[in-house]
Amino acid sequence: MRAIVRRGLWTGAALTAATATAMMSSSTIERGSPWAGLNAMATAAVPTRRVGIRFQRGVTPLGFLLLTGGLLGWGLAYQGVLARARPERPRDILLASSLSALGGYAFDALVLPDRLVPNFRRAMGNSGTLAKYLALGIASFFAARPSRRKRLAGRKIAVLAADGFEQVELFGPARAIGDEGGEVEVLSLRPGKIVGMNVDVPGRRVRVQRTIREADPGEYDALFVPGGFIGPDFLRQSQEVREFVRAFDAAGKPIGAICHGPWVLASAGILRGRHITSWPGIRDDLVNAGATWRDEAVVRDGNIISSRGPQDLPVFTKSLVDFFTGTKPTPERPWAPAASSPQRSAPPALALAGAALLPKVAKARSVLGLTAAFAAGLVMLPALRALAAFTGRRG
Repeated sequence: MRAIVRRGLWTGAALTAATATAMMSSSTIERGSPWAGLNAMATAAVPTRRVGIRFQRGVTPLGFLLLTGGLLGWGLAYQGVLARARPERPRDILLASSLSALGGYAFDALVLPDRLVPNFRRAMGNSGTLAKYLALGIASFFAARPSRRKRLAGRKIAVLAADGFEQVELFGPARAIGDEGGEVEVLSLRPGKIVGMNVDVPGRRVRVQRTIREADPGEYDALFVPGGFIGPDFLRQSQEVREFVRAFDAAGKPIGAICHGPWVLASAGILRGRHITSWPGIRDDLVNAGATWRDEAVVRDGNIISSRGPQDLPVFTKSLVDFFTGTKPTPERPWAPAASSPQRSAPPALALAGAALLPKVAKARSVLGLTAAFAAGLVMLPALRALAAFTGRRG
């Protein structure tokens, strides 16, 4: 229902824009003014100020609401009908759009009283009226095209995060899951909003839908744990989080983790005998938890898929969505040799550079913001003085 309402409002906005554009174009050709075609709406909105050619009188606010709000309602009704009819063939879509245009004409001619919008159709002329309903039909045609079926429609994905999660590792995959129709719920240790990080700089906040205490693993189809230097460390210390992860693994549901996210899986005790990857800095923790650590962009073992960090997000995000849908699962491959990749000789250079530069970038942004606010205040000062003087004279 929510999707139908959303599509209906977008359709109504598209119908309004297409109709207004057609009316303005027609009035420009016939009357030399683009505003003549919209004068009915404009004069109804502001009855005391006439815009363009004054070709009608006494337009009421109710007429304005019917002219503008009516198309939004038409879009909702249209998408509601399409949701039931589900036209797929071009011929069916053409028929639906034609009926929409004819229905719009019938509504204007039979339902919309002329006293609300006096002389509207007469003032628009034949070409303007034709342009209006032709635009309505064309916009309806494009709104009726069947959308691509989203692969995660109807599935609920739990995203387990806490204060200090790596921002790009949550928002990027969560957006991709949502684009495929999945319902994302952020679960955390506390209610409210939790703050993300850009390496070592605080970033955006995200609202928590449920605390881990309120969440039932049985309600979700998949689990994703983003990384971050801080968030996963908070999570792994929670017994409720560990039990939640174990319940997912026991049910064989897909689990995704990136960067420091596998820390949580290690503390839950589900990595013994598994192959996994992660941020190189926690390699030894995972090996000590009984896993075989691989220095690869994406590693899948059974119902667990993992990745190293932000540098692998493009390939991991695609693999994660495919894995959660089950349509194109990342293939498992025979592991040979069955040994962990060696330890890194040094931390990733890009991470070190980011940790050094990002605080300076954040400080520079703050300084620029304050400078811009100060400059705007200086620009507004004469206007504020003039307003104060004008108010004083009236007083």
